[in-house]
Amino acid sequence: MKPTQIIDPLILKNFIILHQDFLRPKFPESKKTTKKGRPPVGLRWVIIAICAFGRADNIVWRQLPSKLRLCNFLIEDGYCKKIPSKSTFHNYWDQVPQSSIKSWIRMSGHSLTSNGDEDLALDSSGFELIIGSFWRLVKWGKKTILKSSSIFCKIHIAITLPSRAIVSIDTSKSEAHDSVLFGSVWKNMYKRIIQGLKRVHLDKAYWSGNIINFLDQENITPVIPCKSNSKDHGTSSLMDTMVRMQRKMPGLYKLNNKTYLRAEVEHVFGEIKLQKTILRDYKQNNKLKTLLCSFLWYNHKIMSRRLIH
Repeated sequence: MKPTQIIDPLILKNFIILHQDFLRPKFPESKKTTKKGRPPVGLRWVIIAICAFGRADNIVWRQLPSKLRLCNFLIEDGYCKKIPSKSTFHNYWDQVPQSSIKSWIRMSGHSLTSNGDEDLALDSSGFELIIGSFWRLVKWGKKTILKSSSIFCKIHIAITLPSRAIVSIDTSKSEAHDSVLFGSVWKNMYKRIIQGLKRVHLDKAYWSGNIINFLDQENITPVIPCKSNSKDHGTSSLMDTMVRMQRKMPGLYKLNNKTYLRAEVEHVFGEIKLQKTILRDYKQNNKLKTLLCSFLWYNHKIMSRRLIH
């Protein structure tokens, strides 16, 4: 958001109302007063919602109170006694664990799924966690610009199709292999979503006997392109059958399994990266939370579109 722009009160109010079912129980009011013995300036869950809204819109802490000057509903509806200060927003946000943001994303995605979502696409993408310009890193931190550096990370997501809602998310170091995080992303999904799945679309990085056999036991069809060095041993196992089908009847395999759906998760990553989230936080944990807010905002946009239509 540009320095001259102001937060639209209707958009912010819509964001607070849509997510209040998750935020109220997740962030209850603290019985303790502030260090100076004063009562809190507003409801804890509302302040955290405003923080996430500001992080998703690239608003720095020092500008956030001034951009809320048209949001009179915060005081009129009893959400806040007054507009919180910069330090109040930052202190509340600093206390939010990263796991709570992930749970928030999963909950919003769960509310967007329907019985018609029979497909799931899962993949990961890399992101940069840098402060300032890349030239500063090139000039002063050449040794840190490696694939395994802490300035890079991976985000692993699972989306349901055709809703394209993010229903599970996890983070890892940049050198972590995609297949290793499959179990973590899978177990964090709601059971209702898993029970309705018929196919799971993955890329070659997930070509593993453990993943294929696990999905087969769950009565879910794995749609994974086999690796170039995969061999057909002539057995009736699922892996050999998949290799045989993909190489002898590629057209029929693609038609029956809708392999084009695998690209949907890449479109989601592309849409999020176009936002160009600016990570101005100095703490690594806060940078990741700011990055996760972009994925939360993606789900929120789908929720808002459904209300309009």
